[in-house]
Amino acid sequence: MILNANYVLQEPDYGDAPLPDSLDFILPVNGDRMLGELYLPSGIYEAPHPAVIMCHGIPGTNNFDDLAQCLRRIGCVVIRLYHRGAWGSDGDYTFSHCLEDCLAATDWARTTGVEKYGIDPDAIFLAGHSAGGSTVINAARKRPFIRGVIAYCPLDHTVLHGDETEPLLKQEFKEFATVLHVKDFEELWQDSISHQEEWRFAGSAPYFKDHNLLLIGGTKDPVTPPAVILDPFWKALQTAGTKAIHDYVLLPSNHGMDTARLVLAKTICGWIGKVMG
Repeated sequence: MILNANYVLQEPDYGDAPLPDSLDFILPVNGDRMLGELYLPSGIYEAPHPAVIMCHGIPGTNNFDDLAQCLRRIGCVVIRLYHRGAWGSDGDYTFSHCLEDCLAATDWARTTGVEKYGIDPDAIFLAGHSAGGSTVINAARKRPFIRGVIAYCPLDHTVLHGDETEPLLKQEFKEFATVLHVKDFEELWQDSISHQEEWRFAGSAPYFKDHNLLLIGGTKDPVTPPAVILDPFWKALQTAGTKAIHDYVLLPSNHGMDTARLVLAKTICGWIGKVMG
């Protein structure tokens, strides 16, 4: 297994090797059909390959396809999900379903993905943006074999429900939900409320004491400001102490990382390379 960080932002010389490929990803999850994209690296890389499962936030319009391409170019298999209830996938969109979707894709990667696409079962990473950051942090706690977690501008559900933030964010969620298949908006909101203590980031610190984690925040992010979301989590991680690889990076950008996509790709690809040694 070889990763080549030289190709984060430039194409390698493929020569006569099989070219990289992009395939439809269709996975049944509790009777619903979840869709996605499967990015396969070029034949210049010998199997087994690290795999990165990418989870989008609400509503999924910012899917970080550019990051997926960079990860594939350095030698990773990438699985980019469209969560149930979003962008053609069957079923209803809920935060609990997003967690189930991520777990199902992770289990697929460690079984079918190993057999069909040469995924290394000991080198599976989870990456998520915004609500997807919450998804991957909480999914990793249920799958201890995950090699590393990358959360960029992640959303901590406990922060949603403060007296000042709740009215504004609830209105934003209602607007976002218009492009999702949501049975009832209040049901989506209650899903967050009922799980907020279970999903709170600080509560994940004991688990990540011995598991690799990269946190990325945007200094101009008004949706999930790092001082509110990430700083307390990072402090809890530092208090716990660790032998794992923990990094916290702040980039000068907004919630969508719209002015820092290149450095975001370099940061994530470089971190995966560090974890892989």
